[in-house]
Amino acid sequence: MLMMRKLISWLSFTMAFCLLLLSCVHDEIYTASDPASKEYHSKSLWKEDEKYIKNVMKIYSEHHEEIKKGAGEPMWDYAMTMDRFDESFLMVPLAEHGKVVAVLNVPRKGQRVYFTYTQVHNDMEFFQNLISSRPKRAEMTLMDNTAGKLVCTTKTISMFYPDNESDPDGPGHWESHHVTECKSQQLESCVGEVLPDGTCLGGGGNDPGYPYPGGGGEDPQPEPEDPCQKTKSVLNKPHVQQGINNVKAQALQSLSNINAGETGFKEKKDGTIAPADVNSNHNVVFNDVTDSYGGYHNHTALGTHMFAPRDIAETLFGFAAAQTNVADAYFGMIAAEWCSSCPNNVQYINYMIQFTGDASDLGINGNYNFTPAQIKQFENQYLIKVKELSNISLNGTTYIKNQAGDLNEKGLEKLFFEILKQMNLAGKVNLQRIESNGSISNVTLDNNGVPVGSPCP
Repeated sequence: MLMMRKLISWLSFTMAFCLLLLSCVHDEIYTASDPASKEYHSKSLWKEDEKYIKNVMKIYSEHHEEIKKGAGEPMWDYAMTMDRFDESFLMVPLAEHGKVVAVLNVPRKGQRVYFTYTQVHNDMEFFQNLISSRPKRAEMTLMDNTAGKLVCTTKTISMFYPDNESDPDGPGHWESHHVTECKSQQLESCVGEVLPDGTCLGGGGNDPGYPYPGGGGEDPQPEPEDPCQKTKSVLNKPHVQQGINNVKAQALQSLSNINAGETGFKEKKDGTIAPADVNSNHNVVFNDVTDSYGGYHNHTALGTHMFAPRDIAETLFGFAAAQTNVADAYFGMIAAEWCSSCPNNVQYINYMIQFTGDASDLGINGNYNFTPAQIKQFENQYLIKVKELSNISLNGTTYIKNQAGDLNEKGLEKLFFEILKQMNLAGKVNLQRIESNGSISNVTLDNNGVPVGSPCP
């Protein structure tokens, strides 16, 4: 009987242990297969946008197999929204066996969210220390660079390290760790992580993202405006007309005065125009374009009558980076040449360009993050293309208007698209030709790579 009782007792213990083990295994499998099954309880040292965190957890749970990249699971309790309570951004550590192996950044753009994995050492170290049980204290700083339209949030934790690990309450020292996230007003369309200097790391790319529960607002980029109507609106402004007349006068002067240089103006957002900051023989510079929509300049009789690489990468992109909607920016070019059949024997060449690419590509101050060396290389390629297009043995007289090899209208426009290709900007800058009667044509390449103008209605 005693043996029977011991046997029953042992069997009962074994069954209870198996049930407990099964329960633990079940919990582990359930947690792994449904990462959002665990109820969210913030362990952050700061106040967070919990609504956004919970919504992102729901999206991650529903699309876990698609989103997950590599090892580690999100530790949602430590998610941080960097003092932003507009349901737009969070960072969450990914951990495996208690070790942070990556950081997941989740920005929302319009009505969709995107998941970007990073392994920035400083960020991983920050979250590893945040998870630690060591004594810690926290602080947060907010830096607003109005001139650069850059707002940065830095969260700092200081960890206490005792001099003697066996005496945690004894003497020791504090070490600080921080993580910074910057939001640039010029990079609202950046899909992915915005680095501390304001540049867009990307991350989303062509990824369509995932729908955000409830929509969450309008897409920050408005629908593109008809380029024809936009240009007509610009050209009809009295102050812009006056500025263009001044530029035309300078272009005309360069025909008879070899020393006449370039001039230009910018259209300020307060409804006035201002001259270019620096004018030289063949160069117009705008040192500050943050207060303006766009501008105009002239090319001299000695120069090529088409936008140069700096006109695109520095001036146009600088204007575009200063806009809420990059498509509002423009830059114009006017040149003059003798024409026996034209009024007053003068013909004006008038073109306008607009940026049609993504705002995230522009960088903080424009220029597409081109280096000075790259700009110089583009300028050299520009000169080479001019010679190629005017080479009769290569192209006949298709792109020239006289024996001197001066480029005709088709040649100038071909040059523009060739240099765009060299700069890897094909399809990202719109070219318009403004005729002497004020009509506007959108210039594109046909299937044979030849420039064609499509008149605006």
